[in-house]
Amino acid sequence: TKCIVLKKAKILTLRFSMTTTSYLNPHLTQEWNDWLNTNISNGVEITTLAKTLEQHGYHIAVGDLLKNYQIDIKHPQIDLSKNFIDIDNRRIPIIFTAQAPKVVVFDNFLSHEECQQLIACAEDKFQTATVVNAQTGEYFTTTERTNMNAVFQRQENAIVSVLESRIAKVLNFPIDNGEGLQILRYHSGGEYKPHFDFFDTTKAGGQKAIEIGGQRVATFLTYLSDVESGGATRFPSANCEIRPKEGMALYFSNILLNNNPDPLSLHSSVPVITGTKYIATKWLRQYPYG
Repeated sequence: TKCIVLKKAKILTLRFSMTTTSYLNPHLTQEWNDWLNTNISNGVEITTLAKTLEQHGYHIAVGDLLKNYQIDIKHPQIDLSKNFIDIDNRRIPIIFTAQAPKVVVFDNFLSHEECQQLIACAEDKFQTATVVNAQTGEYFTTTERTNMNAVFQRQENAIVSVLESRIAKVLNFPIDNGEGLQILRYHSGGEYKPHFDFFDTTKAGGQKAIEIGGQRVATFLTYLSDVESGGATRFPSANCEIRPKEGMALYFSNILLNNNPDPLSLHSSVPVITGTKYIATKWLRQYPYG
């Protein structure tokens, strides 16, 4: 018998017999796989193990674990077993992933023509963007967010339907769980200072916001234009940023597997210095929205 204690693993004192691993998670070390299989053999619930892995930053491994045991949770599940995903007769490369916060970046998510169509159908809809008041749930304008946005109903037109369908397929997540698509425009100096996309349910406004559709579990951004300078999506807690590129897409989780808000999901749109930034934003809810 071999005794191994892994940092911060709180489920049980880990005693491992030298047996053949029955489940091998490709995103974990052998030590973590041994820990996982021993706990599975001891009857610990898969969701409990998944929460511990998530607490240690192994978000991608969690997806593989839940998929392997066919456990349905109200979170998107991206197939990261390859370096690309084939959807709608196009190959979408996966060019960056992070565990904490859970981030996935896709290249070639939209074609140039698709980006141009989305921008064109938004031009007559742009209005000053707003944010939600955490206390009341009402929307208001603020200097924290200085961009324009155009709001669409789900499947409002053909090109919006194409994007929503592609997002749903890549995330293995229902279209009905998405809020209406928003297309955002940032001119020079436009920004959105650090903020969270999840709702603060400790406040009345947050409770009101989740009455329909539940919590915002994730965010999916599609970059519709190149930007000469500035305009990155920054995650200050992780000290990293994703710079805009036409056709590229960014996914990140807003909450943890236990449905608690993920503090590492704090993000901002840094000021555009030169050029104009267009992005399409899709917020995903726990349940059907609208």
